[in-house]
Amino acid sequence: MKPATAAVARQPQNRIEIPAGHGWLGIPSALVAIAANVRLFAARQPGTPLRVLSLIAIDTALRSRGIIITPDRRQAVIEAMELGAQLNDRFDGDAHNPQALRARVVWFARSAHREVIRCYVKRLRRLERTRPDPDQGAPAVTHYRESVNRVSLAVLWALARGKGMAIAEMEIEREADLRLLFQIVMQTQLIDDVLDVRQDRRRGLPSYANGPEVTVASLCGLVAAYSDPRPIRLNRNFCLRVALKVVAAGTRALIAIRSAAISNEARAWC
Repeated sequence: MKPATAAVARQPQNRIEIPAGHGWLGIPSALVAIAANVRLFAARQPGTPLRVLSLIAIDTALRSRGIIITPDRRQAVIEAMELGAQLNDRFDGDAHNPQALRARVVWFARSAHREVIRCYVKRLRRLERTRPDPDQGAPAVTHYRESVNRVSLAVLWALARGKGMAIAEMEIEREADLRLLFQIVMQTQLIDDVLDVRQDRRRGLPSYANGPEVTVASLCGLVAAYSDPRPIRLNRNFCLRVALKVVAAGTRALIAIRSAAISNEARAWC
């Protein structure tokens, strides 16, 4: 054996973590992502099961591309989730912890991710300062809701991917699995708006369920708009398509359960 060949043969293999491809139906990537993040359900951060599920979904999307999220990037995603929640409370006028918000800002200022976060905060601040009033109509509210959620998903993907915000937003727009993930995010936004319809009307906050044009039928139309009407196929996006079907069914069920409250709040605009 030639010396050069022997040197190559003796190179140590990475036995710590091997990138998982999408495999059959994308299930291997999902299972590995769940195993890598399941401990976070009992951890202090990210703090809620929904955030852990979001992290698992992002991790799955990365692994389907043969990319392993590093501990630093995973922590950055978790910190960004907390930062986004605190900024949301601040912009909505809810009670928030200024010290905790400052701690997140300082953490990112000292990290390699500060430019991504600076871009995210600037974009979010602009969107919130120009947010529409609830009576400006459904198109304005839809544009606002989609823009805020798209930039919020983009910062998480940018941090996890190690790319800039512009690339992250482009990939969310173009790549099928990320579009499905965005649709799931919008379904959860609908759920949140339906649950908070009374509080949002009282405080004059724009939401899908708060406005003079809102009806049960219009909300069901939004559920359909953020769904995938195609039959579920056995391909790499199988897991995400199933998840979207389940979340959309839950959103429809919640709208049906809350139909009386939705109608009452709509009549209050008359």
